[in-house]
Amino acid sequence: MDQTARMLDDEHLLGTALMPDPLPAARAVREAVGPLGLDDEARRVLLVAAVAVVDRTDVLLAASGTDIDALMAGPAGRHLHLVGGRFRFHHPRIRSVVHEDADLATRTAAHVALADVHRKADEPLVAMWHTALSTLAGDPLLADGLVELAEQHLARGDVHRAHEVAREAASHGTGRVRARAFAVAGRAALWAGHVHDAVAHLRRATHPSDADSSAAGAPDAARPLGIALALLEGRPDAVLPDDATGPDRAAIAAARRTIRLLDGAPADAAAILSEVAELSPARQAGRWFDGPDEAMTPLAEAHLRVAQSYLALRVGDITGAASVLDDAVERLPVALAFGGLGIALARRLDLVREGHLTRPTTALEASVPGQVSPVVRAATLGDRAQTAVFAGRWVEAATLLGLAAERGGDDLRRLWLPTPDPVELLVLAGQDRAARRSHERLRLRVLPSVGPDPAGGHPGVTPGLSGVAPATSSLPGGAGISGGPVRRRRLDLARAELALADASGVNRARERAVEASLRVGSTFERGLTELVAARAFARLGLPGDAAAHLLGAHELFQESGAKAWEHLAEQTLKAPPLAPVARRGPGGPTGSSAEAPGRDGGVADLAAAGRREPGAPPPADIPGESPPAAGQEELCGQWDGLLTERELDVARLVVQGRTNRQVAASLYVSVRTVEVHLGRVFRKLGVRSRTELAVLALRG
Repeated sequence: MDQTARMLDDEHLLGTALMPDPLPAARAVREAVGPLGLDDEARRVLLVAAVAVVDRTDVLLAASGTDIDALMAGPAGRHLHLVGGRFRFHHPRIRSVVHEDADLATRTAAHVALADVHRKADEPLVAMWHTALSTLAGDPLLADGLVELAEQHLARGDVHRAHEVAREAASHGTGRVRARAFAVAGRAALWAGHVHDAVAHLRRATHPSDADSSAAGAPDAARPLGIALALLEGRPDAVLPDDATGPDRAAIAAARRTIRLLDGAPADAAAILSEVAELSPARQAGRWFDGPDEAMTPLAEAHLRVAQSYLALRVGDITGAASVLDDAVERLPVALAFGGLGIALARRLDLVREGHLTRPTTALEASVPGQVSPVVRAATLGDRAQTAVFAGRWVEAATLLGLAAERGGDDLRRLWLPTPDPVELLVLAGQDRAARRSHERLRLRVLPSVGPDPAGGHPGVTPGLSGVAPATSSLPGGAGISGGPVRRRRLDLARAELALADASGVNRARERAVEASLRVGSTFERGLTELVAARAFARLGLPGDAAAHLLGAHELFQESGAKAWEHLAEQTLKAPPLAPVARRGPGGPTGSSAEAPGRDGGVADLAAAGRREPGAPPPADIPGESPPAAGQEELCGQWDGLLTERELDVARLVVQGRTNRQVAASLYVSVRTVEVHLGRVFRKLGVRSRTELAVLALRG
């Protein structure tokens, strides 16, 4: 690996320059391949396969002068996979070794043979390519045709082939044709995400060298050069829909509108993304003219996938957001999209899922070719705050969040990156005065600036209240977004008031915070509100209510995929003043927290523990050994008119923390009968798990 790295430039390792094809056969590659055991005939066959740009077996046989029986029986057949009239190497490393071991004369002969075969097959474009590669000195007569060929590849979205062919055209051409070839190579490199290559080619297209001073620069190279330089500067608006054509134009327009609508209209954003769901993804390096006639380029698809992942995050689907982004990071220039917003997203997703940064995210950060946008730098402070929260360093976390908000402003809030509440963190640190000052600043910022938030409408500024012009976002598509992220601000204020509430106002504050969370429509944010409520009730000495909200937080974090926050909720359950609320279940203290109607488990023991006196034992595994805690018989009384008598009996016992087997023994029925009754209870009450049933019962 180290030897391969020395064979490549820094730009290759960053992914901002086109990789050599085939890759260098470093020592580690040769060791992995081992002895190939080839004779001269087999080497000739494999070299033809290595330089061919179409994978038809008939072309391989004709150009190498062999037949299928001889190929299959000889040593070359051991290294090729032949099926359906096509061929491929068993592993790309074999191709690298075969290509590097051949001398220039042998490679030239292979290209000559392939050019002859394609010419006879009436495939002049492919024949021209091989002819160009078999020409030891540049041939200006080939340059114009190669440029046209590169344009065809680029129109299909095959940026890798377009880049390769255009560079070859530039090596043959002179004057205007050469400038045009560099312009096509630069555009192909740009849309592939190879920005350093793009800048180099496009500068040569716009400013021909002194040796070619008679040539005018390519007029269509200036705008792509500006885009490439803007990408290196980390500008979120570097790529606009008007800069693209075909699928790329649709993808970039949809991505920008999605980012714009994240805060106020996520449903509209989802509808926009559904309109481009059928666009063909970016091509991977492969054979010529394979696949659909049109496909997105890597840079355009990177924008679309980042927007798609942010939308999943916006509705609280951490798992879905991570799935989309993980796939994109493997094959697309995600670091370039929207000034690096994909990096901020990858970091925060890692932290809420794993509690630390993973290797792919670290590699993604290292692939940044230049700068990132200010909002991405501000989000890094929020990442550090998240880590501090998990370590219980409340003051440090609150301070970092304050800095992040100061530097990222409303642009950062609009992204809905999972973020703890800074006012609550100060309360947890015992700094009530600082918490109240922070709350007052937030209140003054929220109340004058936001107007009504009608259902389904776009929140905006109430005219005449603030006395200043509405703020405008610098995020992609931000023109026209005014008044700041209204739902984000209202939720922040509601949580802050809940964290500061006293015993007389905590229930009302909880209702407002829950209402604000429901308006947001995010599973994760709903879970975070439940966690804030749980801590507020615990601080006021109400462990039963705290346990109920912690159960809700745990359930919602688990549903969203925020495993690190799910773990934090578990730890809070075990910590004073909630020590009596001990978890039980199939896996002990770390067992699963959700149970379907047809499964036995003790997750609802948490709810029962919330109603037990401190130190009281949990429900026994053997029915009848532990009577229900005081008040449990009335716990489900509000459902008397909704459930049948038997369903009510089952619900009451489940809320007490009994497993299906225990309920069956208590009621003298089968476990299957309990499962049927519990399933009906779930449907009638609109809950999906035993935990949600317990939370609903505890809230009355």
